[in-house]
Amino acid sequence: MRRMAFRLKLEKLSYPNAVMCILLGLLMAGMVASGIWLYKKADKPVMRIGNYAITREHLALYQDDLRAKVSSYFYQTYQQDPNEKGFWDSTIGGETPSQVLRTEAVNALFTDTVERIEAARYEIEVDITLDDIKKSLNRENKRRAEPGQIAYGPETYGLMEYISRTQMEVRDALKEKLLETRLKPTKEQLQELYEQADAAYLDKGCKARVGIYMYYGMKVGEYPEELQSVWAFVKEELENGTPPELITEAAGQRFSTPIEYEEVEYDSNQLPRDNEELAWLAEQTRGMSAGQYSDCLDYGASQGILKVLDKTDYGKASFEEAETLLTNLWINENYPRYLDQCMDAYR
Repeated sequence: MRRMAFRLKLEKLSYPNAVMCILLGLLMAGMVASGIWLYKKADKPVMRIGNYAITREHLALYQDDLRAKVSSYFYQTYQQDPNEKGFWDSTIGGETPSQVLRTEAVNALFTDTVERIEAARYEIEVDITLDDIKKSLNRENKRRAEPGQIAYGPETYGLMEYISRTQMEVRDALKEKLLETRLKPTKEQLQELYEQADAAYLDKGCKARVGIYMYYGMKVGEYPEELQSVWAFVKEELENGTPPELITEAAGQRFSTPIEYEEVEYDSNQLPRDNEELAWLAEQTRGMSAGQYSDCLDYGASQGILKVLDKTDYGKASFEEAETLLTNLWINENYPRYLDQCMDAYR
């Protein structure tokens, strides 16, 4: 019946008009189909910040990046395993993990975007929308792939990795601009900061020689109970002033758990960036004086006692020496308040 009705309607129309109706019908059907496809493919904005639209894809990147942090929060706070089925949609202590994740991601993305917008206001070259960030990422990865090109960091950046790196660069550049303009400290403000600053912040460092008594090669989950006796023996011999070689020799004769001894020198102002062991040693002994020794310390799969043999402290930096440090401290303390004010203007 529907086919007959359709045919009768066409019969009432002239041939040209009938053809026109058919063409219009096909055109409308195509537009509807295209509209549905575009709707499905389009990344609709989830929020607007000033003149910029923030897309779902942009937010999803931040959600993926913060998923581990939110999982850890619920595990530590409520002892809930994030691997359990239905975890993200459960209500736990009045909180829903998926909602907490979205809120955290929205806040982080909002903060980063406002920071980028403010940087642009100070004529800092910066990408704000995700499309622009992607274009810059492609250019950067192509540059890194060029023969003979010197590039620090990974061979190629992932999208969120690139966002994080450029965000730090934007933040540092914005801080520099603000120190020249809106957040430029006075001499009096820096002097007041100098007088109130933690002594450790103004510490010029030290040079030290350290004796290290260590037990190496402890496996995960294994702890030789004899070590307690070994370290008690080492401490007793240190109190008696026994030379290191005699301590290790006597410990080897008395115990089946071997310990080793070595001496290391460091200057806290010349520590290699990639030497974690030396950085750990400097951190552990910074507050110690010559002649003092530590309690038993864990370092990875090793355990031992440190004794400071010689030490030269460089003292506290003068105001003039510390002016750059104080300026950095000033901007780091005042920048968060500045950024909060900027975000308030976009809320």
